[in-house]
Amino acid sequence: MRAARGARLLGVVRARLDRAQLLESVPPPVRAHLDSAWRVAAYRRQMVLREMQAVAKVLQPRGVPLILLKGGAYIAQGLGCADGRLPEDLDLLVPRERLDEAEHALLEAGWTFEKTDPYDQHYYRAWSHELPAMRFPGHAIELDVHHTILPPTGRVRPDARALIEGAVPVPGSPFRALSPADQVLHACAHLFQDSDCAGRLRDLVDIDALIRDHSIAPGFWSALLARASQGGFGRCLWYAMRYCSAWLDTPVPREVTSELERYGPPAMTRAAMDRLVSEALPPRSPEQEPAFPLRLAWFLLLARSMWLRMPPWLLAYHSLAKAVRGVRKPRGVEDE
Repeated sequence: MRAARGARLLGVVRARLDRAQLLESVPPPVRAHLDSAWRVAAYRRQMVLREMQAVAKVLQPRGVPLILLKGGAYIAQGLGCADGRLPEDLDLLVPRERLDEAEHALLEAGWTFEKTDPYDQHYYRAWSHELPAMRFPGHAIELDVHHTILPPTGRVRPDARALIEGAVPVPGSPFRALSPADQVLHACAHLFQDSDCAGRLRDLVDIDALIRDHSIAPGFWSALLARASQGGFGRCLWYAMRYCSAWLDTPVPREVTSELERYGPPAMTRAAMDRLVSEALPPRSPEQEPAFPLRLAWFLLLARSMWLRMPPWLLAYHSLAKAVRGVRKPRGVEDE
């Protein structure tokens, strides 16, 4: 129970048990924890829907395209992976040329930036794929406005215009969502291209659930492979399918696995990542201090993620800037 809560999967476990008609067999003390997590997830889901309505009220009259990403899209589309999930924010993709207009409209309507430090503002605007997180006073959900899905300084630079053009309508709403193939690739890139993997088992569970939801549609796998090749997502898709298949028994066709082998890393890198991911991805025990192998895995995967996100000169500059700010910052104030 503690592991599932630490991984932010307790509500998902409850949803899976309910779907399998096993919930009534759960002992009452455990059921109470599962039901509590389910209620929290339902509350967060409602807050995401509320944020969607508020954002649409501001941006829809201006004709700004509204493309939902990640959890907001899963909820709006009614996907199985949204059941019991704990969203923290609403992610929205808008065209780069409409980003300033969207930002100004939201600020005028009352949203404010969570980070106001000049360096943070510069970092997001110059080198990130999104604006700094925004929040409307009294709202429980943050708003992240993206102009693409990966940092433009990184080694994988997807074509944001192709993502937007391929987006599909969400019935009964002014929003759209990424195509099924792009949705899966975004989840894969978010985990294996843009994060340090530390404690992110939920992201792997998301990928597995997206595959199970979308792969029943004809042509899904061919579209996924084609989009992975076009967008440079081959390596992160290879990692995702490797660990999804091994850990979650994700139904990946053998021919797809064979086709993905051309994107696989060298044998030594493959072995190293297997060891590091197996250490870092699961939630750690709340009762134990992290052992050296886990701390080493965290460090190496963090270094890998930074290397993939920034060129060496920018990585050195950003690291130095954070170090200087850490020295100057008053005690008790956290850095980003």
